Amino acid sequence: MNESPYVFEVNQHNFAPVVVENSQRVPVLVDFWADWCQPCQMLTPLLTKLAQEYRGGFILAKVNADAEQALAGHFRVRSLPTVMVVWQGQIVEQLVGVQPESAYREIIDRFVAQPAGDPVLEQAELLWQRGRQKQAVELLREALKQEPASVELKMALAAKLLQLDRDEEARNLLQSLPPEERDRQPASGLLARLRFAELTQGAPDIAKLEARVRAKPDDCAARRQLAARYVLAGNYEAALEQFMDILRRDPKFEDEAGRKGLIAIFDILGNENPLVTTYRRRMFSLLH
Repeated sequence: MNESPYVFEVNQHNFAPVVVENSQRVPVLVDFWADWCQPCQMLTPLLTKLAQEYRGGFILAKVNADAEQALAGHFRVRSLPTVMVVWQGQIVEQLVGVQPESAYREIIDRFVAQPAGDPVLEQAELLWQRGRQKQAVELLREALKQEPASVELKMALAAKLLQLDRDEEARNLLQSLPPEERDRQPASGLLARLRFAELTQGAPDIAKLEARVRAKPDDCAARRQLAARYVLAGNYEAALEQFMDILRRDPKFEDEAGRKGLIAIFDILGNENPLVTTYRRRMFSLLH
């Protein structure tokens, strides 16, 4: 197991939090490799060394292309090694084969130097990762007092407040954003998380809801609460399955809660996530 805090083994289930969510603040290098690939054995140590050197300036996400064929197929990986650079949810660069170290440094430096590398945001993230959540929140609050119109600071603070279950404060911040910002990532995803948090208010825990659904498979209300619990726990695929079940059993339940729940999760994950591609196709087939 890799012990570096900047290097992750990635699969279809953790792709969203490791790659998509981290790419909102730092570039993520997605390294597609395989055991039999000799050039891969040369590249992986180089990228790991850079990840340690940059100390969080970028994230290295390693994908075993043999074990994760669905991911490799989704991104049309045809040769190994392939390194894709994801920045703010989008693929911005792709390098096939082993390149000189300077090529990787040039790309990393290009995106690390972008505005998202704001010193206050980086310092707040570092405090948060070190377990100093209160100081991170206070730092963002103070910065927001100096720049009350900053969209980036509002979204960063709202995201941290959500993780601390301070939903009302987060909602107020997000609602203060311009309408065009609320309708796109990452704000739209944070607002979707808020709606799922509201669904869990007073709801039983996951184990009890799972038992209820097993006992009464047609209990769509319990399924929706269970899906919301799964979302907040980061188990997006399980949540998507519950909303698909609702859509199959009762398409009109609670003003199309099944379809709307699926779309809300798509908004959280972003269009690049392979789960979104799979479940959007399944939803379309079921509806048409």
